[in-house]
Amino acid sequence: MLIAFDIGNSSIGIGYFTPSGLLVQRLETHPLLNSGEYAREVGRFMDLNLIEKRTLRCIICSVVESHTAALAEAAAVIAGSAVNVSVVPDDIHGSLLVKIDDPGALGADRLANAEAAFGIRQRAVAVIDFGTATTVTVVNDHGELMGGAIMPGLGLMSSSLGTGTSRLTEVLLEPPGQALGKDTGSCIRTGLFFGTAGAVERIVDEIEMDTGILFSTIITGGHSAVMQRYMNRPCERRPDLIFEGLRLMYEKNRTE
Repeated sequence: MLIAFDIGNSSIGIGYFTPSGLLVQRLETHPLLNSGEYAREVGRFMDLNLIEKRTLRCIICSVVESHTAALAEAAAVIAGSAVNVSVVPDDIHGSLLVKIDDPGALGADRLANAEAAFGIRQRAVAVIDFGTATTVTVVNDHGELMGGAIMPGLGLMSSSLGTGTSRLTEVLLEPPGQALGKDTGSCIRTGLFFGTAGAVERIVDEIEMDTGILFSTIITGGHSAVMQRYMNRPCERRPDLIFEGLRLMYEKNRTE
């Protein structure tokens, strides 16, 4: 059975590809645990959901390198023996051609999301990931990952207002019902939610004008459910997009 680890800045997503479908477990990224502690957390989830522990296969996508080894070792502890662990992009690659200046600097999460999105659409697509950072990644009709944009996520923007100003405070990330703020808190929320939606749509619009390519849009990430209501651009929400991409990448490399 395949387990996919998505180690992000705020949370660790663990996707279990069981015969009955995908199950997802989430852990906090910080503090870093040791391999035995991760093995207990993962093993408990597998026991509760009657997931087979033998013949495990594992793929890891990480933007927090300090955690990668601990999760790889945890997989071996759970399996009770050596387990085949593949790390994106060191050990495994997908079908996309990465056409950016420094392909090695591309986040593994953006690569996996783009792999899934193009696999789903089979045409030009923009992936917007509303996570700790908000990212835009675009792929053209030929399966070439062309680049994109990165900006602070909702939580980071709220936190920076609270710590970087003398009179503004960090607010709860509650979605505003209207664009017109009536007090400081609602004004900040308007800026965060309407501002983020407007920013990513403007970015995709500008990329389309620069390239002459029209992109369909898929959104994902922890804040994607709430952000979908503020998007004017037609978009499909795929909360487990990264796991779809990791599975595609793993299966492609198994057949090569």
